[in-house]
Amino acid sequence: MVRQKFKGFEYFLRLVDFYARVIAERLVGLDSLDDNGKAGSLYDIGDYCFRLLVSRYSRGDAVSDMHNSVFQMTELLTLKCKTLASIQLGKDVRQMYERLDLGTLYESLSLLAFMVSLRFPVAEIRHVLELIGHPGEDMMLDQVAHIFGDASRKIAPQSKFPKVYKGLTDVIGAPPEQRPAQLKNFVEGWYRKMKPISWHNSHQGAEGAYFGYWCFEAALIAMLFNIDDTAVLDHPNYPGDLTRNFRAGSG
Repeated sequence: MVRQKFKGFEYFLRLVDFYARVIAERLVGLDSLDDNGKAGSLYDIGDYCFRLLVSRYSRGDAVSDMHNSVFQMTELLTLKCKTLASIQLGKDVRQMYERLDLGTLYESLSLLAFMVSLRFPVAEIRHVLELIGHPGEDMMLDQVAHIFGDASRKIAPQSKFPKVYKGLTDVIGAPPEQRPAQLKNFVEGWYRKMKPISWHNSHQGAEGAYFGYWCFEAALIAMLFNIDDTAVLDHPNYPGDLTRNFRAGSG
């Protein structure tokens, strides 16, 4: 059963097949590209991998069956980082691909949420955090890194995007008994605050533009800080099956 309200199962069936085919085709053609082409193509493939993962969740796939899509994202992240380190790019172009923007932060936190839900080994999560990088730039990334053993990482005083994520960083800083209510407040206002991101309101756009609106970052914080998320488990933007899978001890 699909987990969201805007599109049906057949829509996501086609979307998942499309993303899988495009990823395979782009990876085959990667070696024939010049350095700028490789950088751009890897950026696009990473976006397709993320959309594939989220589309599968929206379609209703069991979280326990999504390990391969999460692993695909980690493998692509590794390839992207290795490639960017080995090719020649102009300074401005490199900064464009390596900066931490809102989309990159959202995708990074979402990937980590799936890895935590599926109970990936700590060493693998730490490796992904190292690949994501940007220490000291975003409080949530830094807090997650600390939880997984990177005690030397400097913790930023706030999110890099406080207009979007202050409510979630406030959850982390709140007394434990206040966290469930603050998590609920954040989730209820999340979609409105995500207006700057590229996929906002995509369900009204062209066919295939929409792949789901999910507040994976809130589920990540709920899992890592053991926050009772009962009040938002059935919220249309909250991926409650991630926390259910985590708390059931499933891998």
